[in-house]
Amino acid sequence: MCTVMATVLGSLGSVMQGVAANNAAKAEASAAEQNARIADLQATEAVKGSSKEEMKLRRQMQMLQGRQRAVAAASGLNSDAGSMADIQDASRAEGEQDVSVLRMNAARESWGYQVQGTNYRNQASAARASGKNAMMGGFLGAGASLLSLAAPTTSSSKTIKVKGTNDPYYNQWAAAYRGR
Repeated sequence: MCTVMATVLGSLGSVMQGVAANNAAKAEASAAEQNARIADLQATEAVKGSSKEEMKLRRQMQMLQGRQRAVAAASGLNSDAGSMADIQDASRAEGEQDVSVLRMNAARESWGYQVQGTNYRNQASAARASGKNAMMGGFLGAGASLLSLAAPTTSSSKTIKVKGTNDPYYNQWAAAYRGR
């Protein structure tokens, strides 16, 4: 009787461990999903932030061109021709290059956050799978323990007869096996 109770309690413990591991994995998956949502927001903010920086940079470019024109006019030069036009074109080209670098950096930052979000989602998926496997393992362990109660017990001095004997367990199993 003690053996039966110990086996039943062991089986319950196995199930409880599986359920607890599954619950822990669900919590880990939930945290990873939240981290993925945060990474998605950061990716969006990286692009939005670069748009604001781009507008600021373009205003600075316009102010620089305005100062260049004012200096040219104060010096008596035509700001739309000759070397002054070349200076303004060079300033404009350099400003556009700065805008391109700004956009590229924002795209890289956003991409990094997107990769991070994907990694978090994969982590959540792996945690959920691990939890399900742990719970299934708990149930299988419990089932195996309970099945061990149904197995015939033998002492070390007795031997189990094999094929061709009058063992009813073997004959029943063999008949069922052949019937497949």
